[in-house]
Amino acid sequence: MRATTKSLLFFMVVYLGSIGILALWIANLYYEDQKKLIMDKARLEMRHKARSINAKLEYYHTHQTEQFTFYEDGYDIALYDNKQNLIASTFIDDTIDLNQLFYSDEFDYYLVEKLLKEYLDVKYIVIKKTIDLESLDSVIEEMLLVALYAFSFIIFVALLLAKIMLAPTKRSITSLTKFMKDATHEMNTPISTILMSYEHMDKSNLSTKQLRSLDRIDIATKTLSSLYRDLSFASFHDYIQYEDTPLNVKEVILERVKYMDTLIQFKELHISTALVDKTINMDKRKLILIIDNLLSNAIKFSKKDGLIEVTLTDKYFSVKDHGVGISEENQKSIFKRFKSTNTLQGGFGVGLDIVNQICKEYHIKIELHSEPSKGSEFKLIWSSIKKTA
Repeated sequence: MRATTKSLLFFMVVYLGSIGILALWIANLYYEDQKKLIMDKARLEMRHKARSINAKLEYYHTHQTEQFTFYEDGYDIALYDNKQNLIASTFIDDTIDLNQLFYSDEFDYYLVEKLLKEYLDVKYIVIKKTIDLESLDSVIEEMLLVALYAFSFIIFVALLLAKIMLAPTKRSITSLTKFMKDATHEMNTPISTILMSYEHMDKSNLSTKQLRSLDRIDIATKTLSSLYRDLSFASFHDYIQYEDTPLNVKEVILERVKYMDTLIQFKELHISTALVDKTINMDKRKLILIIDNLLSNAIKFSKKDGLIEVTLTDKYFSVKDHGVGISEENQKSIFKRFKSTNTLQGGFGVGLDIVNQICKEYHIKIELHSEPSKGSEFKLIWSSIKKTA
């Protein structure tokens, strides 16, 4: 995944996530407020009914009429005396708490009206109403509709902001990528010229000092050549035609060790090899990239007069040094592009990313064992090597 895409996704997640949390909080407040309004309205209506019944009780009490009715459509009513004994009720098996003025039991709401003056021995009027909260469904539908339009607008604004904010970064990355491709292309000719001139130079009549200087030229040129191959793969691998062929890994390793012999000798390193014949199906240029990067890293981070162990078996290939090592924290990001863990030694942080890419392509498992000040071992396990389709 490209860096710009990751940045965009991160921005969208943070932006939309924070907006979403805020929207949910506001929606919950609005929902609870609408629910409270319905409850308050129902409570007022129930109190009005209780007072209406109280008025009827007063009328019946005053006129001593025997026609005593208190039916109200949509409500259940119960009457209690001052000892909380039931006088009359339209409830069915309800247990009433006369100590609470207003309470609910799921969708059933109860209002207890305690009378100051008793008529017909009635001290408590209890009103029960089953409140239909379907009106809240319309509130939820409205909220969802508003949320849909708001979310669409927020997405639009987020994409617009992301485009505006990421535009300078994208331009910088594009310019950097173009520069890297152009620089890589221009490096090829002078590097090839220097290497060819070095190989055809007559060294028989040169002094020790001059040979030493030539060795430095050879090391510098080969280092540039390795860098050129890394940058070429990073910049143009999608356009280069690769072809997998059967390769004897042992022969390629010996070839690359010999290629780096000048650098090994210059740093006074010792290299031991324990190699068996192993044939794999891979493009040779990619195998060279893997071997060269692992070897050059081992050489770069080895101490003077140190030992590098190169091992090849039927199951794996490993390069082990006894140099500076890699901290546990840096091991987590060592294979990321442009990640260099040692500022003193320098480097572009491209090599191990390339090794990782190629190993993923061929399903080669990479194991890293390292400890600061004790060295590192990179082991490539290829017992089931195959190329990704």
